[in-house]
Amino acid sequence: MATMHAAIIAMAKLTCMAVMLTMMGCAYGDHARHWVGAIQTGMRVQRANADPIAVPMHFRHTVCSEDPLVEASIWLTDLTLDELATGAVADGQALHIELMFRPRPGYTPLDSTATNISIRYIIMSRGEVGVYEGGGFGYPIGSVANGSMSLRIEGASLTLGDHTKGFIDLLTPAILSGTFNGPRDDATAAAIRKGVDETVSLAFARRTYVHNNAAFQEALVVLNK
Repeated sequence: MATMHAAIIAMAKLTCMAVMLTMMGCAYGDHARHWVGAIQTGMRVQRANADPIAVPMHFRHTVCSEDPLVEASIWLTDLTLDELATGAVADGQALHIELMFRPRPGYTPLDSTATNISIRYIIMSRGEVGVYEGGGFGYPIGSVANGSMSLRIEGASLTLGDHTKGFIDLLTPAILSGTFNGPRDDATAAAIRKGVDETVSLAFARRTYVHNNAAFQEALVVLNK
């Protein structure tokens, strides 16, 4: 009986070691792919029900930037900077992801129930605008301070937060999954942020900022003109 008990304990230890080595190997592989630039940016937003309508997402700009309120601010858009500069975009998409804090081993649950990212997904279609808001868990590699970073997201939740009168919501409730990989570019991020803010403000006929406030109490801060 003692021999069998010892064998069971030994088998359990070997299983735990194998799981740990697998996790370390995956993490090492992700880090290696990031530093050699092998991680590709790709995001998918789809409706979370029996009829999972998905929105194609192809980005021209994928950048991260420093933000004094959060760990990192990430902007992705299929629009050119010239289009955004007009403040009157008829059709396009922009995705804003804020990494609130980096997960800490032993402190932060590494699963989809944890939340360390805040998300705004803006759809502009035929002059109508919808702003989807949500959050989820993102696993970062690299940092803004080091010049580039990657962020892997799985199953973050989104719902329509604000929209113009004629906007048709085909996504709520929605989920977002994918990977960001891009350089630090504060100038481009600022240009995208300004263009999106101006476009949304013009569509809503009120000053609107598509980012968090300092206390992270609201996903969208709206100030009347």
